[in-house]
Amino acid sequence: MVTGELRAEVRAFLAEYGGAPQVDSWLTGWDEEFTRALAAKGWVGMTVPPEYGGPGRSHLERFVVTEELLAAGAPVAAHWIADRQIVPSLLKYGTEEQKQRYLPAIARGECFFGIGMSEPDSGSDLASVRTKGTRADAGWRITGTKVWTSGAHRADAFICLARTSPLDPDHRHAGLSQFIVDLRSPGVEIRPIVSMNGAHHFNEVILDDVLAPVFGTIGEG
Repeated sequence: MVTGELRAEVRAFLAEYGGAPQVDSWLTGWDEEFTRALAAKGWVGMTVPPEYGGPGRSHLERFVVTEELLAAGAPVAAHWIADRQIVPSLLKYGTEEQKQRYLPAIARGECFFGIGMSEPDSGSDLASVRTKGTRADAGWRITGTKVWTSGAHRADAFICLARTSPLDPDHRHAGLSQFIVDLRSPGVEIRPIVSMNGAHHFNEVILDDVLAPVFGTIGEG
């Protein structure tokens, strides 16, 4: 489909769906019903290949849809991280099991993710993370604290960055691994961070010896 026709289709969909535009809708506009409606149109996980339950559309088409949704202030927060970060990560680095487990559910608008990167006192320096991953029989045991985790209180899982080898001062970014952690796992505590205006979309996530199964490691681990 030509991008102009696709733009027109998205605009018509948004006009029919209604709803008031939202500021920072990619962060605060959590609406799972809207996400499922988009998914029914094939507009969530657009670049996911058909063999993993997606429509296999181009990156340009995905850009057009995303641009129109953001311009309209549409509530895209529920699927934003899954679509923007989890899909490309799994397509490039994921195992076959991970692709089969998560990509179809994301494309259906039924699986929601957060990101567990930032930590207290770490700022944007990810090499300074103190969350630790320790080998266990069934995978890895994760202990630490993540902060500013958008949507953690609603998401199914998040990608968690943890140090799995001792810090080497000369290679500070070495020894880090990413895991898919089920946010309903035993040992997970989610504490709300309420903004000055009373809104709640940020969270602190405390991980106390939480099991990340073997299949949850992204890339080599």
